[in-house]
Amino acid sequence: MKRIFIVLAACLGAASLVAAAQAQQRPGYPVPPPPECSKATPKMSLARGEFDRRTRTVSILAPISRLASGIARVELLGGGRITEFNVPIDAARGRIRTTRGIDELQARASTAILTLRYSGDDDTRAQTLRLRAAKRAAKLSSRRPTISTTGQLDAAGAITRRAVGVVRVQLEWVDKNTGSLIVVERQARIRNGRWGVRYQLPRGIIDQINDRCTTVHSYVLFTGYQPLFMRGEMVAYQVMPAPPS
Repeated sequence: MKRIFIVLAACLGAASLVAAAQAQQRPGYPVPPPPECSKATPKMSLARGEFDRRTRTVSILAPISRLASGIARVELLGGGRITEFNVPIDAARGRIRTTRGIDELQARASTAILTLRYSGDDDTRAQTLRLRAAKRAAKLSSRRPTISTTGQLDAAGAITRRAVGVVRVQLEWVDKNTGSLIVVERQARIRNGRWGVRYQLPRGIIDQINDRCTTVHSYVLFTGYQPLFMRGEMVAYQVMPAPPS
């Protein structure tokens, strides 16, 4: 008899949980937002990823949100070798900064692919960036990208005249229904040290932006140019604030 009572109690408990879940899905019952909606944008970018063959060092300066804490994982891929290490985040200054030695064989390559991984914390989302580390600066600059009331994206800036390729303009935000990170990218061809994007966002993208639960952030980046040993650079901007909760 006791065993029957325990089984019955367990079934009633499960039924209560199901009923509560179904009640939340019915109109009139608030559904809590996904956890990612409450986390801040890490805003990690790259001001310097200098790879110096002569001194056999890599020097990194990566701005990041002051809300970010913990460590960033660094990976250097070059010369057929991988170098990995951790760098503590300086939350007081909002940056990741280090200068580390590299081995002779990797240094001979004069350049490497630099990957920075931040795994996030209780109040900040995770982020990964991947750009070229090299000696020569790209001197990337940008005005803050804007999105007009009609949904037109405008971004423009400058870069060294020796740079070849494209500047990428990324927009990202979190969907309030699913908690998924949405990223939209446009590319601007570099011409005589200038670049620019003017793009009418499709209606579907505008609707997704309006259905966000976080800020809309933009990352403007140049991945680098290997033939001239030119390093990648990246800047971050808030484009739109978070909607009222």
